[in-house]
Amino acid sequence: MSADRVKKPSRFPAGLGARLILGSVTAIGAVAAVTAAAALPWPGVSTPPVALDVTPAPAETVLACDGPLLALGRDPQNAQALTVAAPSTVTSGNDQGDAPASDALAQPTVEGEAAASRFVQLPDGKEPVSAAAASSVSVSDVDLSGFAASACRAPQMESWIVGGDTETGTTGILLVANPGDVDATVQITVYGVSGPTTPPGAEAVAIPPRTQVALPIAGLAGGEASPVLRITATGAPVRATLQSSLIRTLDPGGIDLQSAVRPATTQIIPGLRVVGAAATTEGATTIVRLLSEQDAEVTITVSEAGSGGAPAREPETVQAVAGSPLEVDLGGLVAGDYTVTVQSDAPVVAAVWQTTGFGKGADFAWHTAAPAVAQRTLFAVPKGSDAALSIANPSDETVTVTIARVDGTPKDIVIPAGETVTRPLTPRTVYIVDPGGAAVHAAVGFASPSAVASFALWPDAARPRPVVVYP
Repeated sequence: MSADRVKKPSRFPAGLGARLILGSVTAIGAVAAVTAAAALPWPGVSTPPVALDVTPAPAETVLACDGPLLALGRDPQNAQALTVAAPSTVTSGNDQGDAPASDALAQPTVEGEAAASRFVQLPDGKEPVSAAAASSVSVSDVDLSGFAASACRAPQMESWIVGGDTETGTTGILLVANPGDVDATVQITVYGVSGPTTPPGAEAVAIPPRTQVALPIAGLAGGEASPVLRITATGAPVRATLQSSLIRTLDPGGIDLQSAVRPATTQIIPGLRVVGAAATTEGATTIVRLLSEQDAEVTITVSEAGSGGAPAREPETVQAVAGSPLEVDLGGLVAGDYTVTVQSDAPVVAAVWQTTGFGKGADFAWHTAAPAVAQRTLFAVPKGSDAALSIANPSDETVTVTIARVDGTPKDIVIPAGETVTRPLTPRTVYIVDPGGAAVHAAVGFASPSAVASFALWPDAARPRPVVVYP
């Protein structure tokens, strides 16, 4: 055997060491690259949530009317008794040329046969059917005199009443109707000089189905000269209205039926028609009442129809204290048609009180803020003299609104930017108004030296707006 040692084969193939070194270097470089990349800002990747505009299926439309004019204290044996003073006249119809079904609401707190009513309109299969109704009442008695009109409205879960007072000679009756088939309970909050309070007994007022309850506001807001009421319902929505009347010494000073309003940062009140002695009488003939639940800076502007939106008086800015009603005298306005705009940096509720004068035969009305109406809407004009529709266009562009009787030919009304247009209406008639998608604010009004009344147009209850659904 050779003395030379036999060379054993290596356990590592040739060149493996070099590859190991190269692999280590590559791994280290990859780690460094990942670390550097993690330190750099990554592009944002987001997927917006899926949102669908869904129009609710048509359902029955239920409208509640105010019923007859009520009188308080006519019974010498019971000064707190409520009696029927005068029946109301109701005008109703739907967009098919028919009348919606109607029945009476119970009035357990009122003595007399006349009753409030409700209207029920069913859809036509999958198609909504619009319905409208409105009522008016006229009276000339030793303790009540004047004219009032109101629209029959769908109930809601929250209502704000901006009006009424409890001073000597004034009477206010809060009407709360439950036109549905489910029990409702309401809480009444009174906003006054001390802020919001809930009077004893007003924490939970039961309103049975198909019933209207009448509550004198002297027992709710006693001592408040400028109250604002909030009615909050549970169980079922309700319709709230304030009936108010005034007597000066021995002369009746008017009656009114005032519907609820909704809070908003901009409130537009069209259809303020100054007539009669109010155009020449000294004194507070036109007053704005407003309320904000927050401290707010509020600007009040009055513009006359046909003036291109120019202010009829200098805009007035006031400071509203949270929870405390505020009144602003608009001063003497000459005869004409006006729109009052209330702009605030916090949601407010607002209404305008107007009288035709302070002598015998005068009347007054509360003009409530009108919500925006952008789609086809049905409205009824009740019995009354000098009926007119006032339409305000607060936008920066001219809009065209069509109006027609249900069985008539549409007519176009061109409304310039910032302008208000007033057109006469035929009483006891049902109309269709269509802004064509433009947001306008409108009111039906009656104005004569001895009769003034107004109610705002609201979006069609039979045609709910689409709701956003996130699957």
